[in-house]
Amino acid sequence: MSKFKYLFLGMSVFMIYLATRTSMQSDMFHLPAVVVNEPWFRATLVDFYFNITIISAWVVYKENNLFKSVPWIVAFILLGSIATGLYVFLQLNGLREGQSIEEVLCRRSSR
Repeated sequence: MSKFKYLFLGMSVFMIYLATRTSMQSDMFHLPAVVVNEPWFRATLVDFYFNITIISAWVVYKENNLFKSVPWIVAFILLGSIATGLYVFLQLNGLREGQSIEEVLCRRSSR
């Protein structure tokens, strides 16, 4: 599991780098109309929010606590794969020796 947890951490770190670099080259709040009207741009936005919905439903199920779930959902919306990778990294990092991946995928016991 340690290889996987560092894969997710690496993806988060790379996305921080990529988002920072891209923001220095381009202002995402002033996109040309040609980009906004591009069908692939709209499809990508729908795809992103569908993925956010799926991941958020899993987090609500897994955490079984809205006070823990809502900040993560907000982070997923605002940060995308940066937050998703970090969430999965933290989940994998919390596994103790001998615990299976089921501990990450399934609902937490009462804590």
